[in-house]
Amino acid sequence: MSSSNSNYGTYSPALPSFLFLLADDIGWGDFSYNNGTALTPNIDAWAKRDGSVLLQDFHSGGTVCSPTRATILTGRHHFRDCVDFVYGCSDMSQCVPNFEFAPSKTFTVGDAVRTAFPEEYDGNGVFFAGKWHLGSFFNDSEAYGGTTSSPLTHGFNKMNATIEVAPTATLNCQCKAEWKKHCKFGHYHEPNHCFPEGECCFNYWWDDPMAPHGVTNLTWPTPLDDSLYLADAFSRFLEERSSSEKPFLAQISFHHCHIPFIASEKAKRDCAAGKTCRLPEKGEPPYTDQELDYYACLTELDNAVGIILRAVQEYGYYNNTMIWFATDNGPEHNCPPLGLCQKADTLPHRPVEGPGSSGPLRGRKRDIYEGGHRVPGVVSYPSEVRGGNHITWETVTTMDFLPTVMEILKVERPENQRTWAMDGRSILPLLRNPANFTWKETTEGVRSLGIAYRHHDRKVADGWGFRFGPWKYVHGSMSCTVAECQRPQLYNLEDDLGERHDLSAKHPYILANMTTQFNQWFHSVSKSRHEESKCRLADLLQLPGSSRTDREIN
Repeated sequence: MSSSNSNYGTYSPALPSFLFLLADDIGWGDFSYNNGTALTPNIDAWAKRDGSVLLQDFHSGGTVCSPTRATILTGRHHFRDCVDFVYGCSDMSQCVPNFEFAPSKTFTVGDAVRTAFPEEYDGNGVFFAGKWHLGSFFNDSEAYGGTTSSPLTHGFNKMNATIEVAPTATLNCQCKAEWKKHCKFGHYHEPNHCFPEGECCFNYWWDDPMAPHGVTNLTWPTPLDDSLYLADAFSRFLEERSSSEKPFLAQISFHHCHIPFIASEKAKRDCAAGKTCRLPEKGEPPYTDQELDYYACLTELDNAVGIILRAVQEYGYYNNTMIWFATDNGPEHNCPPLGLCQKADTLPHRPVEGPGSSGPLRGRKRDIYEGGHRVPGVVSYPSEVRGGNHITWETVTTMDFLPTVMEILKVERPENQRTWAMDGRSILPLLRNPANFTWKETTEGVRSLGIAYRHHDRKVADGWGFRFGPWKYVHGSMSCTVAECQRPQLYNLEDDLGERHDLSAKHPYILANMTTQFNQWFHSVSKSRHEESKCRLADLLQLPGSSRTDREIN
């Protein structure tokens, strides 16, 4: 990729465009810029390009799929908008399409651009593609005992999306008998992750007002590499926007590299031969078929990201487009009993438990520990990021996307939501001065984050936590199955990024302060569910002032 910032497309937009690229189940240490096994030259080069900022303290807003996706759209912790876990339904016709997300229509990033400049982002200018995982696309879900919750009901006006999890290869091959000959199952050797069990038709859907339920689906087989389908869908969308000389907002949510991750045989051979992957350490065995599927999946993703970035450049949008890249949580496979994988300190890039690397971090997907939610992050915005490329260790999250877009466009939430809680912050000041920016010198002050896995009723087995500057409070975690890590813990991430040294006994006053801050944040979340989003489960929760909440947390 060229390091030049010059446009060579035919359209130079006056208004900014916005693009969020979201990958799936990939760890902080998985890309080659952070010593990952798979070579990812496109992402690496983009992170080093003028106008880019590499975010080494970037966090997904949740520790699993649906929650993080909600936070990108709303700028709020997912519990506030009723997203307590994941939407598990591969085909809406096979289960009740009932998933509650923002039932009071929380303001989203799609709403922001359409409010600011309705004529410019009109028609099909707000596009969602890929894995939705926030509810049913049927526009009459209520007739089936469910709730309509599609991209079109949450700010987008065009979509090409799957309902939830789907394979990274031959995605819809089981939807028709004549397509099954195209199926590739990789190291799984059979269909995987079907829900309900045995219902394995994964497919893409888009809006069609003339079709039953207001949507129609793909009537031809998807390619071997699903990331290429999404890269092509976005490129075609961008060509259309360019011809109309209008800006856009798009979110591309890849299935790469969620289970089932399946790569082509050629991609796996190239990885095994050292063409696209680092070779195993001396004395280590060759990569397993599972590892090759995963590492080759990463190289496929990298190729698709390269195609998308080139399209943004070629159509003249790059300089005035803010592009975010992140993953929705850490890598799959937990490491009980302490959240530390075997060989975590000697071979962190090759966990015995399964492929996917959190690097030096403790924990993986679902964990309150850093490896569950500290993920790869890159933002580029050449018209605002000056002085080359940059690396920052300031804390940024997926919840910051909406507030940043709002500041750029100078738009506010609707009057009836202006007092609603917002967990995200605009990072525009960081982008304008990445070399010197620190949160503690802003009017908002030191960055704080509430951290949770699932179910707002809090169970130590799931865990919860709170971040304030370098300090981290952890109380339980999914991979923690022994008393040692089920009690309140305190870590200083500035000195102990891997969360190996619990300082709770040494600094009891800091622990008490962190616990108090978590209590206050959690109470505000409960209030949001009850008074703002009006969640169905709000009556099961404890509101501010409840002594039961305080006893449970402490």
